[in-house]
Amino acid sequence: MSNTTSEVDFHKFGSGEFEFGEWATPFADAAIEILEFVHSPRRPWPDDAPFHYRMGSLLRSHCDADLVARIYVYEPEKVYRVTFDHVSAMRLLDEGGLLELWSKTEELGGRPGQTTFRVRNHGWTEESVVSFLATDGWSFIIASDNECLEVVSANPPVIEEETLETS
Repeated sequence: MSNTTSEVDFHKFGSGEFEFGEWATPFADAAIEILEFVHSPRRPWPDDAPFHYRMGSLLRSHCDADLVARIYVYEPEKVYRVTFDHVSAMRLLDEGGLLELWSKTEELGGRPGQTTFRVRNHGWTEESVVSFLATDGWSFIIASDNECLEVVSANPPVIEEETLETS
């Protein structure tokens, strides 16, 4: 018996083609290190109080939490706090774990930023469709020479420069 209805490819978003998107950040093409990332409860203190981390966790707590990444930029020496809200999925991989992205970079003639960019219709969107529904398939990538953080969030993150502590 043949199937007369065509199968819907619900794993693809937009045109269905793999694509890179621009994500302009202060460190879009800089050499960086991902210092840390945690799920941190939203700030229960006044806005004018200095920011500090409350007991964060790599595992999401039962309370409302943001995903906070701290990024070190080599030139000029700066640290940025990148805060994502409404995160539906995230992963931190060795940069070699994203070979699909690097091969598509060459195939498509580059990507908008070497360190920060957006991507959609790559392998993870097919593996975890539900995570991407609120974002039209887009995720945010922060890529260092050592690891890559990929975050699925309905909103772009807030990026703030931190004061470097010198001893």
